[in-house]
Amino acid sequence: MNTVSKSYDIVVIGAGPGGLPAAIVAARRGAKVLLVEKNGYLGGNLAIGLPLLGYLDKNGIQVTAGFAQELVDTLMDRNACYGHSRCPMHNSVTLYNHEEFKLVAFEKCLEAGVEILLNTEVIDADVENGSIRKLTLFGKGYRIEVEAKVFIDATGDGDVGYLAGAHYEKGQKGTGVMQPPTLMFTLGNVNLEKFHEFISKDPEQMILGDTMEVPRDYNPDHIKSTPNHVFVGLRKLFSQLKAKGELPVDRDTFIYINSLIPGEVNVNSTRHLNVDGSNVFDITRAEIEGHFQIPKLTETLRKYVPGFENCYITRIFPTLGVRETRRFAGIKQLTEDKIVVGDIPEDTVALGSYIIDIHDGGGAGTIIKRLEKAYGIPYGCLVSKDIDNLMFSGRCISMDAVVLSSARVMPTCMAIGEAAGVGAAVAVNKGVKPAEVDASDVVKILKENGAILNY
Repeated sequence: MNTVSKSYDIVVIGAGPGGLPAAIVAARRGAKVLLVEKNGYLGGNLAIGLPLLGYLDKNGIQVTAGFAQELVDTLMDRNACYGHSRCPMHNSVTLYNHEEFKLVAFEKCLEAGVEILLNTEVIDADVENGSIRKLTLFGKGYRIEVEAKVFIDATGDGDVGYLAGAHYEKGQKGTGVMQPPTLMFTLGNVNLEKFHEFISKDPEQMILGDTMEVPRDYNPDHIKSTPNHVFVGLRKLFSQLKAKGELPVDRDTFIYINSLIPGEVNVNSTRHLNVDGSNVFDITRAEIEGHFQIPKLTETLRKYVPGFENCYITRIFPTLGVRETRRFAGIKQLTEDKIVVGDIPEDTVALGSYIIDIHDGGGAGTIIKRLEKAYGIPYGCLVSKDIDNLMFSGRCISMDAVVLSSARVMPTCMAIGEAAGVGAAVAVNKGVKPAEVDASDVVKILKENGAILNY
């Protein structure tokens, strides 16, 4: 086996919405940065057909900017993004071309001087006296040992924190059940005009369950009013099909994300119950289930849904979309009671305002609760309580399960990632540990970069 040893200022593991901004902004501040990604492309869930939700709050006020807005601006310059549109259900929807995004991600990393390592995973953490001395990476027969002053875990599942022995929690309070993952896919040859006519004639198809707090103006008129939309509905039809034993998925609604390509939609409707996305055996089962659910669901849509009669599968995305796994202990923790009142403390480094959105990992339903205003994510939620040179970014930061259901959306994760990258760079430049960084220094830099931290 080939063994290589390297040293950096900052090593970011995971190039998804939490890791990509962290690496880029840290490199822009002069740090020597390595970005490690298990896939052969950058972006993680940014590249699997999902929409960007929650740039705006319930009232249409923008709460996420900085690097996350820079990304949208770049895509819009290439006619690869619709920009932000208000949505009665999701606060806002921002659709974009995922393939163009991949190119933008590489360009921004290379322009910033980030060193990229693809097709590589972390397999071990060497911890001494509460600090990571080195991580061991593996890819294509290469064993790569990397040292750094600061490590940022942006794996989503917190793989670095887990290997380093940091404390974590998983699952919903009282049950331990985690939200189910979904395998995204794309359908072509969809007649959306015909589908919109169908839901207009039968608006009950957009009436959702009692556990979903959705305004009345999330209706067929809204869906028809803008191509920048996400459809959630068909509960009436799905209930009828379930009663007849003809529903091939364990869920009560159908979700599609409109595409920038005419006649295409990205579908977010497979569901895999009792799956732990940090368990390789569970995730393998879910990937296989997804590939079998997709053709069955497609055939059901062809048979029963106007506008989908002649649709066909054009793409099955290469990685499963995981909503929830480990959440790690930080020097601070963000809890449900803080977000429901819109608490924004002085050490806030990112805002969130997306709905509380909990998909049932043991059944077909979904819980949706609306937040009246934005909440602040403190710097300490990104700093490990147990490992003094480890930071977290994305959905594995220090928060409870209810907060996760809101903060897991990608614009919020990008805002968290930008804050993690700035915090790590400040720690390196000052020669201190991340916990010793004055949060006001991070806040100042983020504001200079265009981040929104209060409103």
